[in-house]
Amino acid sequence: MHELGQLKQLADLKYRRSEQALASLQDRENTLRAELKRLQDLTRDTHCQHESDASLRAIGGDIIWLKWLAQNQRRLSIELAQVLAQKENLLASFRKEAGKKAVTEELISQHAARTKAENRKKRLEQAIEISQLQQSQRDQ
Repeated sequence: MHELGQLKQLADLKYRRSEQALASLQDRENTLRAELKRLQDLTRDTHCQHESDASLRAIGGDIIWLKWLAQNQRRLSIELAQVLAQKENLLASFRKEAGKKAVTEELISQHAARTKAENRKKRLEQAIEISQLQQSQRDQ
């Protein structure tokens, strides 16, 4: 049972590490998606500007601003794609570790059930033996 206990500790540790890595990457994905949404909103707002911003348009400020937004959106989109690719790898690893954890728990459960059945059988055999000894002592 000692080896199974160690195996369970190792499986739990690897599972938690995989779970933490996945949660960290999920946080990064959420941050990138929020930032992309913010830049998209800024782009939409820039396109919908009122005539009061005509001075910015006259000097090309809106074009420079839109170009900056587009560059940052592109950069964030690339980073998001990389994060999503990493996430796929981590998900595969997470599933594998979850499977190992489940198998380890099942092995421990089976071992405990087997041990319990063996102990019950031993107690029954001891009870039968004691009963036979008592019967033989009465018969004498």
